[in-house]
Amino acid sequence: MPRKQKLSTEILVFIALLAVSLIFLFPIVFCVFTSFKESTEIIKDITFVPRKWSMVNYDYVFARGAKYLKYYLNTIIITVSSVAITLFLSSLAGYAFAKLPFKGSKLLLGAILFVLAFPLAAILIPIYMMEYKLGLINSYIGLILPNLLCVLPFSIFIMRGTFIDQPQELEDSAEIDGCSVLQSWWHIMLPMAQNALIIVLVSGFYNVWGEYTISKTLATKDSIMPISVALTLLKSEDWNYGVLAAAITMSLIPPIVVFAIFQNRLVEGMASGAIKG
Repeated sequence: MPRKQKLSTEILVFIALLAVSLIFLFPIVFCVFTSFKESTEIIKDITFVPRKWSMVNYDYVFARGAKYLKYYLNTIIITVSSVAITLFLSSLAGYAFAKLPFKGSKLLLGAILFVLAFPLAAILIPIYMMEYKLGLINSYIGLILPNLLCVLPFSIFIMRGTFIDQPQELEDSAEIDGCSVLQSWWHIMLPMAQNALIIVLVSGFYNVWGEYTISKTLATKDSIMPISVALTLLKSEDWNYGVLAAAITMSLIPPIVVFAIFQNRLVEGMASGAIKG
């Protein structure tokens, strides 16, 4: 391909990617700017950048600081616990499906992945009935378990594909050196699957942090309510858009921080085929 034609192609690709990025970024940036506007500017004089920067919406949120900090703390506990359990279980299950074949393993894997085909609404009522009988409604474990149901199948699929691609010779060498199956998994295979673990961590964090349907159904008390549900409590007779934008902006910070920390490893994992298999 001639150099000028190649350059033109790269410019067109850059412009296309920039346009797509702006489409996704526009609502986020508009929400952040809205959080610094007063109500009159939001409702009457609709602008993109605030004419007058104001902290009144954040003052409203922090005036109820203890309450909203509890919502954020609930979300952190549920998210961190769900992601940690997902990392542990998916890495174990993925290793077993990839390196320890057993009778019926393909059928079991297919059954696990079949969960991905079910819409959440179809299994929400059975989940609620089971948790009600077990007394898990309005509890951390009652919110963590359904989130695991949603994120584990995809995570197992990722980890299995990663472990399949790892050379069998390493495991054979570890076995000759006297390593048990768990020692081979922990000391040899798991360190080589760091990029896949990052994918599981980031995707699990995003899915659990912003989850609404499960939390709305199973968390009805303020003491256990996550921020995704608590945002709906800002509505009285009318939506207070400024306060809502401020609360949403605050809730966006943790996912952005997580992505900023792991973005390089996330791209490496996806580029190296961590989701293959």
